[in-house]
Amino acid sequence: MEITPLLVLLCAGVYFPVSLSRLRQFILVKNETIWNESRDNCRKIYTDLVTIYNQEDFHLLANLVNESKPSVWIGLTRTKPNLQWSNGDLGNFTLVSKPNASEYTSPICLAIHRGNTTWDHCNETKTFMCFKKGTSNVTLVQENKTWYDAQSYCRKNYTDLVSIRNEEQMEEVKNAGITKTTPYWIGLLYDDWGWVDGGRSAYRNWNTDLPKDEDISNCGKIWMNQIMNVPCDNNEHYFCNTVHINITRERMTWEQGLVYCNTHHNGLLRIESAEDQTVTEQMLTLNGINITGPIWLGLRQSNLFGFWVWTNGLPLKTENWSNWKGGRQPELHLSQHCGAMETEGDFKWTDEDCLSSLYVIYPLSSAETDDGDCNTASVSLMVSSSVSSLSIRRASSSVMSSASCSTIAISRASSSSSSNG
Repeated sequence: MEITPLLVLLCAGVYFPVSLSRLRQFILVKNETIWNESRDNCRKIYTDLVTIYNQEDFHLLANLVNESKPSVWIGLTRTKPNLQWSNGDLGNFTLVSKPNASEYTSPICLAIHRGNTTWDHCNETKTFMCFKKGTSNVTLVQENKTWYDAQSYCRKNYTDLVSIRNEEQMEEVKNAGITKTTPYWIGLLYDDWGWVDGGRSAYRNWNTDLPKDEDISNCGKIWMNQIMNVPCDNNEHYFCNTVHINITRERMTWEQGLVYCNTHHNGLLRIESAEDQTVTEQMLTLNGINITGPIWLGLRQSNLFGFWVWTNGLPLKTENWSNWKGGRQPELHLSQHCGAMETEGDFKWTDEDCLSSLYVIYPLSSAETDDGDCNTASVSLMVSSSVSSLSIRRASSSVMSSASCSTIAISRASSSSSSNG
């Protein structure tokens, strides 16, 4: 029997999987290593060191930490300063002024005061503005919180801190708080931290007075129910994560995608819950995943009766959960008959002409996860100091047969240089 790294972990009793969705899994590895070695181990067996997107992810991981060693590596590492909205969208300086480099000593966040934008340290307390997804309404919350606590409050009670995509939305946000006499937070963060797998997450949950502004404290870990930054050569347990979703390299019609994925994989992707939808969105927004236009899902409409069904034969029950554009599923006789998902904006489901050529998204089967018949090529998102690019690394030493495996498994990673600041 071949001795694999996974088998070694299992036999050593250091493998503890847990998940919020069937499409994404967290793994606590109770083997003390430095940050770079932890990341290399995660990439060999799973996807990468874990990215934390929200409070639910964090609590799930923190509970495991509390039951074991009090601190565990995560995929947070020091990078070049960058601009990011709380919802994960990348920011730019067309809407706001760039902060002076000499003023940047710790993460800063954007506030608005009487229609003007101003940068301030994120640990300062201010009132803040939340938004509710699916509506045009924003709410100015009259409580003073740090930017990070405001983010958690908005995500718990609304959707998120308000994020802005254009000048029109910026003016609406300014006008909504024009009578406010003190500054209020909105959802823009400028810091020199990022997630090593390319995940677009503005979640931080730093411990009080952190991150430390030290050249050697360039790696993040969970400690005592919060995140702190420490030297990367500390020895810690570590969290890996694995994402069970792939995308085809080539565009196909819906029928071609169905035949291909049924033959070589585990069928087309079925999004059965809000958690599945969230994981899919997170994967599609990784830095370096440059797919535009809709992608095929395992969703089809009956030409005769008009109801929508998943490819496993189960009907789509919209009373339970769905994500159709416009809030309603397409009806005969105005609809196209194949289901797809947009790859930008709110990632809504749409009906498309079944003969359209689109990329296809599908779940990674357990056989492929275990490096079975299909020796999958992994796309590592190599993030250098100047440019993001795609490079292929093999998940096994075997040569991949293009005839039997013409797909990309998304293995999220960045160059080791990013971990050194």
